[in-house]
Amino acid sequence: MTSGPSLARQISARLVAAAVLVSLLEIVGVLFLYSANRPKLAEEWVTAQAERIHESLANGDAAQLARLEFPYGADDWTFTVHDSNRTTIFQQAPRSGARFEPLPTPIDHEWTRIAGDGAPLVLYGSRHLPNDAWVTIGVTGNTLPLFAPVFLREAYTHVIVPVAPVTILLLVLNVYIVRRMLAPLSAAAAEVDALDPSRMETRLTVPATPREVRALVLAMNRALDRLEQAMHTLESFTADAAHEMRTPLSILKLRVEALDPGPAKNALREDVTAMTRLVNQMLDLAQADTLDSQINQTVELPSLARDVVERMLPVAVARGCDIELKNDGGGTVKGHAEALSRVLTNLIDNAIAHSPKDRSIDVVVGPGSRLVVRDRGPGFSRENAEHLFRRFWRGATPGRAGAGLGLAIAQSILSRHGATITADNATDGGAVFTIQWTQETLS
Repeated sequence: MTSGPSLARQISARLVAAAVLVSLLEIVGVLFLYSANRPKLAEEWVTAQAERIHESLANGDAAQLARLEFPYGADDWTFTVHDSNRTTIFQQAPRSGARFEPLPTPIDHEWTRIAGDGAPLVLYGSRHLPNDAWVTIGVTGNTLPLFAPVFLREAYTHVIVPVAPVTILLLVLNVYIVRRMLAPLSAAAAEVDALDPSRMETRLTVPATPREVRALVLAMNRALDRLEQAMHTLESFTADAAHEMRTPLSILKLRVEALDPGPAKNALREDVTAMTRLVNQMLDLAQADTLDSQINQTVELPSLARDVVERMLPVAVARGCDIELKNDGGGTVKGHAEALSRVLTNLIDNAIAHSPKDRSIDVVVGPGSRLVVRDRGPGFSRENAEHLFRRFWRGATPGRAGAGLGLAIAQSILSRHGATITADNATDGGAVFTIQWTQETLS
């Protein structure tokens, strides 16, 4: 499932939308005020057309004025240009025969006048040009199209130009502030993602501000405290229960051995052996969760492998197998020797259980911080590969009773040692389990 946009992006998008909406409302407000003030619009329109006429005069002779384009929205227009002595230097007659009042000779001040209140609008005005000339204009047209350029010009001059830079600056600052304020929340989320079930003592860093994020992180830490307490309670219960079961199982084993030989005794012996194995594995599992403060010994892998192989060799021989130990330059690691011994014991015990009689089990040390255990059994299917290290999962192994904890215990112990365990099928048959330490955990 894909995740949605981040909170910072959502807040930033809403801030941008709010700023755009406010700017649009301001533009609409300005246009509304101008639309209600027709004399002001008329003055701005006449001034704008006077500027166009002045630009044409500045770029050449007066003949260019005859080619001046119609103003936007105008049905017809006329204008005259006088020099400083009030002498006519150009006159633009109406093009469509519209009836305009005679344009007066310029006086000493500028003026604007709207003739009547009907439609179409008729507008007159006079402006003093920078070159000391005078222009007098008459125009007719519908109000909205004629004044549309004035609307846009006023919106650009009085809204967009002064407001846009401030709005953009405020948006940038708001986005920056939002990201800074949400940074503790992002940091807390990253720490939550990095939480390791094997490190139950880890807590989130409590930020000084903001108060809401601080309260959330404190609540998370309290929840982690309760979870750690519950896990310790469960681990203690498992260890205590397994320890208390050892004595009854030992007594039961003695009583089974005292029975008369027969199929019933053999079946009971196998059941007691399986129960004893399960209890021992439960103790191993409980102890594996308390190794973090004890992983400080220097463990020589060749010596460790030799001791375990010597201890397991009688078990292998009793089942008709053999164990071959190879040292390919094994090194040393930091760890808990007894716990690592249990890991290798579990792997060899599994290999013995899955190997046919008269076949050898390979235990290879090295090169470096590496241990390999390989049997010559049927291996495992691709479907079962993902379940091998799950607790209480058992594959179909004829003639073997197990709880499905051996590989799970091995993985739990190795993860606390900074090592990994992988399983694969050998090309010529059998399963291969490889233990590899990372460089950071080597002594």
